Amino acid sequence: MDTYETILKRRSIRSYIVSKDVEEEKIEKILNAAFHAPIASGKYDNLLIKIYKNEKLKELQNELISLTNKDNTYNAPLVFFIYHKGENIDLANLDSGAVIENILLEATNLSLGSLFIYSFVRLAKEHPSFKKYYEIKREDGNYILRSIVSLGYIDKENVSNIEHKMKVEVE
Repeated sequence: MDTYETILKRRSIRSYIVSKDVEEEKIEKILNAAFHAPIASGKYDNLLIKIYKNEKLKELQNELISLTNKDNTYNAPLVFFIYHKGENIDLANLDSGAVIENILLEATNLSLGSLFIYSFVRLAKEHPSFKKYYEIKREDGNYILRSIVSLGYIDKENVSNIEHKMKVEVE
């Protein structure tokens, strides 16, 4: 699939085949795509991707269900948490967004579904039992959660009927 095709094919997927794990070689390709995102001043060490899968992911999903009565990951078999350290919130959001876009596009290229999820960040920031997901304190600094991305094989195609148009002005 060429780049343009991949961009047009990408959709937000909310229904995954739970019993089908994403292969390690696909995870590696997705991570490699993330590592090649454009980052302000080339400060790649400001970013941290934490991967949840298997039992750790099930624990997280059960916590979500018990607290909110829903699973914000949509029962995905794989979830990437994207963290950023640094004082400049705008750069943190832009850097994280570039990483997320590369993850989403490579997942589509590999015939996987994906979903960019911000609602979990608000929950992690505000709810005491989820604070452990919001900030990771490490020797090299504190990493703050910017977003999560769920990934997996598509169970049902959820094709949006939203018209993909934006305003364009040329001067």
